[in-house]
Amino acid sequence: MRLSEFIRANVDKIVHEWEEFAKTLSAGKALPRWILRDHAPAIVKYIADDMDVPQAPLEEEAKSKGGGPSGPIEHVATVHVSLRIESGFDLVQIMAEYRALRSCVLRLWRQSYAESFAGGAEEITRFAEAIDQNVAEAVPYYEERETHFRDRFLGILGHDLRGPLNAITVGASLLATNGLNERQLGTVSRISNSARRLNRMVSDLLDFSRGRLGSPMPIAATAANLGQLVSEVVNEVQTANPQFIVDFDSNGDLEGHWDVERLKQVVSNLLLNAIHHGSGKEIRVTATGEKTSVVLAVQNEGPPIPTETQATMFDPLVQGKTPDPTRVGLGLGLFIVNEIVAAHHGTIVVTSTEDAGTTFCVRLPRRLS
Repeated sequence: MRLSEFIRANVDKIVHEWEEFAKTLSAGKALPRWILRDHAPAIVKYIADDMDVPQAPLEEEAKSKGGGPSGPIEHVATVHVSLRIESGFDLVQIMAEYRALRSCVLRLWRQSYAESFAGGAEEITRFAEAIDQNVAEAVPYYEERETHFRDRFLGILGHDLRGPLNAITVGASLLATNGLNERQLGTVSRISNSARRLNRMVSDLLDFSRGRLGSPMPIAATAANLGQLVSEVVNEVQTANPQFIVDFDSNGDLEGHWDVERLKQVVSNLLLNAIHHGSGKEIRVTATGEKTSVVLAVQNEGPPIPTETQATMFDPLVQGKTPDPTRVGLGLGLFIVNEIVAAHHGTIVVTSTEDAGTTFCVRLPRRLS
């Protein structure tokens, strides 16, 4: 008996063995029978039907590389994966299910029709291709669902943290005006500084989740002076990090139309990056006006950044080759900087050498076109 005929004649037996295996993957959780059955019979029948469809050599080659045409089997496979995700299955467990289906069908065929199995190399190949096509649909769908759930969680978490953080900040500000002694003022100051750091992290988290969910970086451009906004941020960072010297110099026309708060976020993230990663105690910041654009440069001393690191340093959740476990941050600072600069239709480049240290150079058009 041909393999496809055997599968159609033994759907119930195959599905029964498949669902028995699925029970072993549920980590002791009793799954409803409809969850176990779900679309398994349809998947098995579609696989058998697919094996009987004539295939040209080019189609066979494309299918072996995961490029087969989409059809009902792909839809059923994605629904099956969706139900498994809702039941708590991870990707490893889903892949194990398909491995079990392959093994189960071939074992039952060999036990019932040993002679057909011995001469069925071509049918076994077609069967394996059909299984692989299901897997090829399952993996990206699972990853997409997982990413969507994770990013929604990050967005909700970041939003819900804002309330208690604001309460802490306001409370610390009120305490600072109540005639506290020096020791008490020091404690309140540490509370305020920690709340500000957490607030920056929450802002980065919200921007990251917004970008991952496909929402554009919101920009509210108004008339602004780059020199003035950079000076404000430099003073804030200098006050919070007195052990560092931040030297700021500006020249030329620095007027333009930008989102002031977003550019302050750029300057702050670049300065904090220089403080955390530079080996020197001095950071140099320059703002220069050109004919149609302005240029912001933040330079710090330290060992050069390896070329391979430069290629990924604007990616999210990257904290360097050997991140400092004591450092406060999520590895989103440079990612957020890049997103804000891109939203202003600007560019950012980094140069890093042993002699000159590391410089981040941001070039912004004066107006959003």
